[in-house]
Amino acid sequence: MNVNPWRWAAWVGSIILLLAIGWLWSDLEKIEDGGTLRACYHGVAWLGMLAAVFAFPAMSQRRALFLIFGAAILVRIAFWSAPVSDDVNRYLWEGRLYWEGENAYSEVADSEEWSHLRDGYWEAMNHRDRLTAYPPGMELVMAGASWVWYDLRVFKVVAVAGDLWVLGILALLLNWRGKPLRWLGVYAFNPVILASFAAEAHLDSLMVGGLLAAVFFAERKSWSWAWFWLGVAVQMKLMVLVVAPFLFLLAGWRMWWRVWPFLVALVVPSLFFISDLDGLLHGLLGFGGAGAFNGGLFELLRWLGIPEQVLRPGLMMFFLSVIALYSWRALRGAEDDLGTLSLVALGWLVVCSPVIHFWYLSWLIPLIGLRPQLSWLILSGSMGVYFLAWENDGTVWGWGYPNTWVIWSWLPFFVVLFWENRFLMSRFRAKRWEGDTSLDIVLPIYNAGEGLGDFLNDLQAVSPEVGKIWVVDGGSQDGSVEMAKEAGCEVLTSEKGRGAQIAAGFAQSTAGLVAIIHADTLPQRGWISEVQKVSTNEPKSTGFILGQRFDVSSLPLLFVEILNEGRAMFGGSAFGDQTMVLRRAVVEAEGGFPEQALMEDVEVSWRLLSAGPLSYLGREWQVSAQKWKGRFGPRFYQVVSLMIRYRWARLKGGRVGAAALCDNLYREYYKGK
Repeated sequence: MNVNPWRWAAWVGSIILLLAIGWLWSDLEKIEDGGTLRACYHGVAWLGMLAAVFAFPAMSQRRALFLIFGAAILVRIAFWSAPVSDDVNRYLWEGRLYWEGENAYSEVADSEEWSHLRDGYWEAMNHRDRLTAYPPGMELVMAGASWVWYDLRVFKVVAVAGDLWVLGILALLLNWRGKPLRWLGVYAFNPVILASFAAEAHLDSLMVGGLLAAVFFAERKSWSWAWFWLGVAVQMKLMVLVVAPFLFLLAGWRMWWRVWPFLVALVVPSLFFISDLDGLLHGLLGFGGAGAFNGGLFELLRWLGIPEQVLRPGLMMFFLSVIALYSWRALRGAEDDLGTLSLVALGWLVVCSPVIHFWYLSWLIPLIGLRPQLSWLILSGSMGVYFLAWENDGTVWGWGYPNTWVIWSWLPFFVVLFWENRFLMSRFRAKRWEGDTSLDIVLPIYNAGEGLGDFLNDLQAVSPEVGKIWVVDGGSQDGSVEMAKEAGCEVLTSEKGRGAQIAAGFAQSTAGLVAIIHADTLPQRGWISEVQKVSTNEPKSTGFILGQRFDVSSLPLLFVEILNEGRAMFGGSAFGDQTMVLRRAVVEAEGGFPEQALMEDVEVSWRLLSAGPLSYLGREWQVSAQKWKGRFGPRFYQVVSLMIRYRWARLKGGRVGAAALCDNLYREYYKGK
């Protein structure tokens, strides 16, 4: 595959941008400074994160891993001098209590019994009138760190160590699932992560690391280790307990005795504080039962006039209903991915909570990295409004901002979340699509040219596992049929038009997986085994998209590649030259492959989406850019216009209305050829 200098330039530029943001953020002296500046820095860093993910250059998995980790460490170093959160004063001072022979659960921080321990860190603490809400495991981490170095910066070391631990586990999970390692950038360069851990030193990274380790071992059915690491996560922050019912059901509720490592992880650290451990419950009630700030659904419903005394129990009941629904699905075997279930549990906890701080999103972002979702990525950008709360401190709003700001910062998330889940009910009814992983290829051709023979030989060379290659001709007159026969392919004839040709080949194929391939692509070695592995690991996926890179490097074509990749990743809609692999059973259940003159690739994508997601694999094949030569602007406008018109026809008239438009679109696209 050719080296694209524009991709390298864009990616290096994104890292330089993030380094600059880190340096500027570090120039602030106090956490109270620069609320507006930090909000702006957050937005710019979010754009840099997107560029780091989508402009990542092609390379081996090993090189990608080293490059991303190296850049991630450099960016975190750039944030080293940034002011830490005021919460870190509590970390340090409460850690000191243990070495002074005191129990943090026995008294509030401003107790007169501890007046002799007051220092500058005690003075800078918030909520000194409340008992601590941190679990025993976290208290031991605080104690150990404060003993090593009684300085706020020690918790930057701890937070970033946990942060890089998360990044390492995420890399293992992506590799295990056969997903592109560049998706690490969703976590590694996300402004929420950089602000939470590298800048403000929140210790939530330790909780996230334990949770992700539990997901890692659950993927391998190592249930004892999964339970142990979930217990570690709970000892860092108690809210991750909402994941425990799912792990209990996935591990097999009849094998209840497997939970013992979880209990060990809960009990052992608690023994160090056993005399006053009941104070933890009072601390949790004190922190969690009062106040409301930045809660997306909470503020929206309160703005609509629903009283707060109804909202709190109502949202709690709604959250518990979601947990019950997915627990029932896990019990039936309809849900078996702890990562997805963790995102459901923690995601809806965040959505329903009355109090949301920006670093709460750090619980979710590594889970989003496993399968990027546009809604949560948008929220990780719009959450930058949080920093404006510091700008309002001392004004009529106090520390905070109007609830209309909250609504507008959350509204794009809710709109996109609704769009992403528009097929939720039909997917709930759909079965798991696991089974036959044999693979056939369908190749539509029309006057493919002299290069067809070499292409078929190359395709066969990198596809030893393939069953049959069905070459479907639409009336070629240049010897394409003869070349296909000489290559040993199964040759069919059909009326001209990719939809009809692919449908004819699909009807003849008997394999469980059918790859739709264009003759102007460059196949990659090992692609079939990768598809078969992912199809086994993701039984809910209805199809797989390999991706596309042009054989010519230019900035406009890079823009097209990024748009196509984003549409495939977030929207599950693919073009034919992105190389689609479809499950035969799903296509047949959805009425067969659409025999239409144009947009057959988009149509089959939308049909399959109602039965399950289309999985983007990021194993891009090189594609000829011949059709983009000439005037880029008019062609780009034409493609976008055709897509919009087709989508509108689909929305108005369904499959029938869209198919009726295709003949006109075909003539317009090919100019009557």
